[in-house]
Amino acid sequence: MSSTQSHHLVIPFALTRSAGCLQAVQQLQLQHLPALLDRLQPLPVRHWDEYNYSTPHEHALAEALQWPDALRQDGQMPWAAHMARSHGMATAIPVAWGLVTPCHWQIQTDHVTMAHPQELELTLEEGNELLQTMQPWFAEEGLYLVAVPGSKPGNIQWLARGSLLEGLRTASLDRVCGRNVESWMPSQVKAATSPTAARAAPLQRLQSEMQMLLHTHPVNDRRQAAGKLPVNSFWVSGTGVLPADIPLFPEDENALQPHMLRQLATAAQREDWDAWLTAWRWLDEHVFAPLLQKQREGTLQGLQLTLCSEQRAASWHSAPVSLFDKLIRSLRPTQLPALLQKTL
Repeated sequence: MSSTQSHHLVIPFALTRSAGCLQAVQQLQLQHLPALLDRLQPLPVRHWDEYNYSTPHEHALAEALQWPDALRQDGQMPWAAHMARSHGMATAIPVAWGLVTPCHWQIQTDHVTMAHPQELELTLEEGNELLQTMQPWFAEEGLYLVAVPGSKPGNIQWLARGSLLEGLRTASLDRVCGRNVESWMPSQVKAATSPTAARAAPLQRLQSEMQMLLHTHPVNDRRQAAGKLPVNSFWVSGTGVLPADIPLFPEDENALQPHMLRQLATAAQREDWDAWLTAWRWLDEHVFAPLLQKQREGTLQGLQLTLCSEQRAASWHSAPVSLFDKLIRSLRPTQLPALLQKTL
């Protein structure tokens, strides 16, 4: 991040309501973040239903990108189209895109849960082999499938393009990891261009076909022989069209430039609270400490910090602080565990 720009930092999974997290947060002792928050002004806390398809951090990022309300509907934020354009893959006429994540569904007695995709530790070679196998099946449904440029081992994702992905509500991957997938399956909404199109059914049929195809795939044979989880399904998220007149990032030179910092996410989703605390300490040392220094020096043009849970987003921004507030904060400095539990 440039020291001369104004920044809006969005941090998901700053807290969850699991018993393990509520216990771990009591051990959260950071030096720089509380001091930084004491120099910022709080904004009203925003609330969403925990069963919304889109997460609070996605809502916060879409707002920071200055997307209009039409692009901020639940389950219809066009993150895949935004990613495609950022990689120079935009088409002359904007079309619908979706983010496809190969994953492992764990079959239980009465439900199916999704393992965290990073638990697969999928290699680039495995990802490419699976992509080549699955691509013709996607093409039969009018979907063009391509690897996300710059994908790294353990974080393999693909981009799909096609009209089937327009007018389709899909749940964020962050909503589904570790949970019953049935509650989060894609659902049809009425698209202005095709109000009666049933788009969810073909996608669910494709998922069933891929489960049968992947069951005997050589990649999975090798993975299971090595004691690794097989890839037995995929998840689609971030579907929709990004209109041509929507810039990738705010173009106003005074606008806050948004950044999503996901250091806490994987540890929280895996409920590894020691790793979550370690990630907090890393953020404090490498992100909040430099920002606090720049804030004290007056070299940071503007700052907004948004901490998110699964239901709420709490923001603080740089604004003049009254002498009275400065006095109160000096006498009662921010206690981070209590603040997180109160606001998130």
